[in-house]
Amino acid sequence: MTVRPEPRPGLVVLIAFVVTLSGRFTLERVGLDVPVVNDVRVPLFLILVLALVLEAHHVGSHPVEGGHALLGILALLGYQALSVLWVPAGAVTGPALGDLLAITGLLIVYFNLAAWDRDRVTATTLKLFHLAAWVYFLAAASGRGHHVNGRWAALGGGPNVFIRIMILGMITSLYLYLRSGEKLIWLVPIPAFLFGAIASGSRGGIVALGVTIAVALLAIRPRIDVDRIAKPLALVAVLGTILVITAGPSIAGYVQSRFVEATLGQGYASSRDVLFQMALRIFLQRPILGTGLNGFHTVTDLGFGERYVHNLPLSIAAEGGFVGLVLLLVAWLGLWHAYAAVPVRERSLEARIAAYCGIFIGATSLFSGDYYDARLMWILLLLAAVRPARAPVRLPS
Repeated sequence: MTVRPEPRPGLVVLIAFVVTLSGRFTLERVGLDVPVVNDVRVPLFLILVLALVLEAHHVGSHPVEGGHALLGILALLGYQALSVLWVPAGAVTGPALGDLLAITGLLIVYFNLAAWDRDRVTATTLKLFHLAAWVYFLAAASGRGHHVNGRWAALGGGPNVFIRIMILGMITSLYLYLRSGEKLIWLVPIPAFLFGAIASGSRGGIVALGVTIAVALLAIRPRIDVDRIAKPLALVAVLGTILVITAGPSIAGYVQSRFVEATLGQGYASSRDVLFQMALRIFLQRPILGTGLNGFHTVTDLGFGERYVHNLPLSIAAEGGFVGLVLLLVAWLGLWHAYAAVPVRERSLEARIAAYCGIFIGATSLFSGDYYDARLMWILLLLAAVRPARAPVRLPS
């Protein structure tokens, strides 16, 4: 009798990626105004949930390991949603609640996909990020989406979104290099993506890249083979030098003014220092429960421009207080515990790369973005931690 191979996740992974990457894209950006579906997440989520339900019905349920990692994140998100009960008068909480609900939905989808076939789902997601990096880079290189100050951006996202995609493109280039049996062709995009990252002018993103590299070096330090990495490093260095010589002059003046004069010379921090101080002051005034969801914007009354702290822990401290910080720590520790439960030698390449991608997004969340912008961190770390349960070992009778 012929045994049919078990179905594997396919289209549903692509749909989940599109929903994740689309962010808060609205039809108003392209001049349309359609009630209910203006926020494209509404129809996309309906399609995603329907696809997952159909797939799950076809395949059935799967036992999973590391499931407690999801519970820690959901506890944090649930508490944040509950905090609308003590927000200041006049606080607008609807959009923030919608964001939390969207993150919860994405996490449940990816959890089920990871329980089904984590490594295949992660591999597909990483490849899609690599493709997205090329799309963003080419769009920005053509001049579309640049800010008035010259910072590179693309497809309706800001420079801080752009640099996240560029660095994820670099990391996924390394993944494809290792997965292909160390074919050097996969390293060729790294200098281009790094060039795009610098052109974005996102200083926090560059710092986050440095943090990720430091964490990676600490993790692999005992296993570094100098002879093995010499040729790849030489290739990237040569390509990077050529790129700087040919394209560097186009952004040289901008880099000089943004990174050297403004940052090092004038100490310009894009008001992040002010926002951080405000968040800390609010936390000290309301240390237990905080101001409640979106309470920071209401209390500070900074107007339309600054609606959030641009730092995930400080934002949770201000709006969720000590309880929120404890739940954030529990969520991170739950992810780490689930990831570390697998011995180093048994960890798949996909799980390790997803972990580094998640660490990078987490580091960027210290300098930019709000709760919904941190969704990639939660998703990638969840993919690193959750895995299908191993089949029980049958002892001979």
